Amino acid sequence: MTPPTLDEFLEHGAQRLQIMGENPEAYKKSLIAKFLAWSDNEWHTLNGRKIKNWRSTLTNTLRYLKAEKITVNDAKEVQSNFLKQRYGVN
Repeated sequence: MTPPTLDEFLEHGAQRLQIMGENPEAYKKSLIAKFLAWSDNEWHTLNGRKIKNWRSTLTNTLRYLKAEKITVNDAKEVQSNFLKQRYGVN
């Protein structure tokens, strides 16, 4: 298995979360923590099983991740940052 970059990992997680009807921004910290845990453990799960397909393992793990509560102001800031990054809009 070729390990993903953090960006690939976050993108796949965000896509799957959107399909599940969840807000990917609320899970960003949990996704980063999961990436770091698996990466530090040489792409083995915490119970020692080697990860053969990180995409399917992540997809199956998403339902167990905790979402961070986002307030209305946070959501507006997230949207503003997204527009700035993607389109250069203020």
